[in-house]
Amino acid sequence: MDKNKKIILVAAIVVVVAIVAGALFSGILNSSSSEGTTPFSNEFMEGDFVGTVNVVNNTDKWAVAYKDPVHHIEYNVSTCKNASFLVDLYSVQGMTGPEHRTFNNQNWDIYLGQGQQEINNRNVTLQIFMCVADKDNQSYVIYAIFNNNTQVKVGNNLYCDAFTEYIEPLLTSITLKHNSGAPELYDLLGVDKATFDQQADLLKEVKKGNQTAIAQLSG
Repeated sequence: MDKNKKIILVAAIVVVVAIVAGALFSGILNSSSSEGTTPFSNEFMEGDFVGTVNVVNNTDKWAVAYKDPVHHIEYNVSTCKNASFLVDLYSVQGMTGPEHRTFNNQNWDIYLGQGQQEINNRNVTLQIFMCVADKDNQSYVIYAIFNNNTQVKVGNNLYCDAFTEYIEPLLTSITLKHNSGAPELYDLLGVDKATFDQQADLLKEVKKGNQTAIAQLSG
């Protein structure tokens, strides 16, 4: 396979880590935090973050990035017509889940994992919570990313402070907005449909345990 047509590993990680494609999003119910909140609203979602959170990238209206500089949390929010490829991709890369939660009659699938990001010539460990909701043939994805400078207690389950004091209140506050203009995932990632379909087929083979496909994914 042509090098630049490998599975969208790099493009997808951009959504989570580099905040390019998918790093784009007054009292919250059920929050034990005494901090204030920051409301946000975009083309596909609105709600409240715990703490003071700023927009850091909204050049793509379907993918918006927010950052809490005090707690070292990045929130990457995006929407597309079907995010199942991302879920499958991160699952084969070691993300665990899903855990199922319902807030305001909306079901969310929550995945946990780790990533690495180079900052000032050193690798920083990222603890990642990926929250996915599907409604009216549209997927909504939130990544909450805690780097290793955070003072928030982060664990590998949904009982840690990171989830109960920051992510759960966020999900509780959210209203999803259906938008018929939501892009296909390949458009959101900036690749053509033929390349995306080729890589989706490769991912299916990886999930089946095909060693050739696994070698292509890792190589």
